[in-house]
Amino acid sequence: MADVIRLKQVQVIREKRHVLTDLSLTIQSGEVIVLCGASGSGKSTLLNVLNGLIPELYPATVKGEIQVDDHRLPVTDFSAYAQKIGVVFQNPKTQFFTTDVYAELAFSMENAGIDPALIRQRIEETARQFDIASLLSTSVFDLSGGEQQLVALAAAAMLPHDLFLLDEPSSNLDAAALAKLVYALSELKRQGKTLVIAEHRLSYLTALADRYCLLDHGGIKQVYPADEIGAFSPQEIHDLGLRQLQEPHIKNNQAAIDAADQVLTAQGITIKQTKKKPTRPWAISVPVLTLPLKQVIGITGANGAGKSTLVQVLSGLKKAPKASFQINGQSWTQKQLLQNSFLVMQDVNLQLFFESVEKELLVKAQKQADFERIVSLLGLHPLLKRHPQTLSGGEKQRVAIASALLSGKRFLFFDEPTSGLDLEQMEAVSTLLQQIAQEVDLLMIISHDQEFLQRTCPQVIRLSKGELVSDPSTSSL
Repeated sequence: MADVIRLKQVQVIREKRHVLTDLSLTIQSGEVIVLCGASGSGKSTLLNVLNGLIPELYPATVKGEIQVDDHRLPVTDFSAYAQKIGVVFQNPKTQFFTTDVYAELAFSMENAGIDPALIRQRIEETARQFDIASLLSTSVFDLSGGEQQLVALAAAAMLPHDLFLLDEPSSNLDAAALAKLVYALSELKRQGKTLVIAEHRLSYLTALADRYCLLDHGGIKQVYPADEIGAFSPQEIHDLGLRQLQEPHIKNNQAAIDAADQVLTAQGITIKQTKKKPTRPWAISVPVLTLPLKQVIGITGANGAGKSTLVQVLSGLKKAPKASFQINGQSWTQKQLLQNSFLVMQDVNLQLFFESVEKELLVKAQKQADFERIVSLLGLHPLLKRHPQTLSGGEKQRVAIASALLSGKRFLFFDEPTSGLDLEQMEAVSTLLQQIAQEVDLLMIISHDQEFLQRTCPQVIRLSKGELVSDPSTSSL
């Protein structure tokens, strides 16, 4: 097979930091390569070198030999080069150009001047391949995080690319959406496409990957053939700093809520759909919800099940007109909930405002005495002087988590807090959240990350189509 990508002693220097150092790698046509390793090890930077955004959009000094097909990088005609590769970013919203799914799929082909009839045919084919036909008329702003990820991948596949570069494509996907992603990637592999995938969540890739490239401090520490790394024990995988290769199953280990426990009780949480859906008139309908305090509570369920809506109600961000709330028998208004809540959103870029990580953490911190403990546990000391927008996705996530923990709020909510986190960081966040849960009243986590939920949450509630699947004290994934 021919070489598609050839890298020799590649270096990338940004803001006087060596982000990639003497990196050499050859990738053959049709291979599926997984870039793995700690957050900040250079995975996203390597993808941005290959897709041309470094140095075209992100200024940097690039050294070494970089060859992609017949292109020597950095390229002189970035627009022409960009049309030859399919790219899916860590945050899919950053690559949407239109307002609805159909137009988003058509966008790249329209720019290439392709006949409208062929565009319509290709949209139908792609919608079937990625199982998103039901979303074609939907606004991209109404998609769940998982749906956005699938649409971004489908849009990237509209043109006949031979090379695809994907940055954590499984981020925020539920089991059903992940299965769709695996099928779509399998089809691309069957068609002989070359896939380079940066990931922390490895379990869904075991049947797809040909080689795993372990990055460390901007260089390639080791390259493992799939069969070699597949033979490693769970402890050996852990020792490499990698997430599990097999997705764990959450055991039904939730203890019943004792009458003497401190609890939050919510009644009458009902919110209508913004659009008419005969099969599901309610965005969420939870007549009664009882949650224990002083422990980590997980929320899971399919994309669009109502998880984020429930958290927005409990945090006071979204009004449920008929809802009432009691904490240990004392009534609370939604305004009181809002005043005492901190929500870390799925897209943490929306919550980073200041010119340094240190200022981001301290400007509204009410628990400054905990600054050293939280910064140390989350490994943020080397980042304190950095601008938040120069950080990797996992690093931004840790900054947002730290902001919440330092806020002094009584109710903390986290929407997919392990997005972009490597094994060590995931374990550190798990440990820290369990500690903090004892210090606040309510700590809730929305997550599809079963490895994280299993480690962190003694209580997991599950939503399906806006309703609780079972009693929160006994539900399991």
